[in-house]
Amino acid sequence: MDAVEYQAKVEALAEDILTDKRLSVDYDRKRQENREALRILREQSQKAKPNSTQSTTAVNMGDFFIQLPLPKALKMMEDAQSELNKVIDDVRQRLKAKVKLLGELEGDERLASVAKAMDLKSVSGQELYGISRK
Repeated sequence: MDAVEYQAKVEALAEDILTDKRLSVDYDRKRQENREALRILREQSQKAKPNSTQSTTAVNMGDFFIQLPLPKALKMMEDAQSELNKVIDDVRQRLKAKVKLLGELEGDERLASVAKAMDLKSVSGQELYGISRK
């Protein structure tokens, strides 16, 4: 591979990394908005009386609002939240792989160590409980 092809590959990969970072931030912002909406809907559902006009809510669907029963709106928002979590995890996994590849391509030790650190997995609650019990 000549220098021009190599540089083009590195630049394209770096651009993909920046795009994925922006996507991650955008999806995270949307997830936060959904979390706020879920909290409000849960508060409304606790206060609402069954079979009353308070047991419905208006949900924004693009360019218009739809009147839905609170349980159905809650279910839709929870499904959207779980889907966003999956998409965010997917974007983050792609980002980790791309950063690792970029570090390998550039032969950058610092970038390679960052990529290695990004591969760390968090400790689950059960594992943490097991550690503290020993």
